[in-house]
Amino acid sequence: MIKSDTERIIKIVKLWEALKNQIADHNITKDSLLSNEFSQWAVTTPLYNIGE
Repeated sequence: MIKSDTERIIKIVKLWEALKNQIADHNITKDSLLSNEFSQWAVTTPLYNIGE
């Protein structure tokens, strides 16, 4: 099955919304991204998935 551009954009938006919610729920800040490995993985993994 070939995904349409619209389907890909919908997936990106859903992943971005989920990421924003998790950032808020876990109080991830710019400072925690510099020092906390959990925060780093929590943010970069969805971004990696968006890039696929």
